Amino acid sequence: MRIRCNRCGKTATIQSSTQISDEFKQLYCCCTNPLCGHTFVMDLAFSHTLSPSAVDIPSEALERIRGASRGELRGMFKSLYPEMQQAR
Repeated sequence: MRIRCNRCGKTATIQSSTQISDEFKQLYCCCTNPLCGHTFVMDLAFSHTLSPSAVDIPSEALERIRGASRGELRGMFKSLYPEMQQAR
């Protein structure tokens, strides 16, 4: 991750960090420009999921998915995501 100093625009380095929660971290940064020398704190926060993690799927569901035929899988996904059905 590249951090930029908000005073001079040069690269800054993360000197340390504090984990506030599972989804929020504070980054303690220092500008690498010797003429600036700005030290500052930036917040790093989780925003949203783009693709769900497989670890969130219950093990019973994973076993059912692994043992299903293509037709059964198609039916499962159609029932979960009816808006994704395409007109054929």
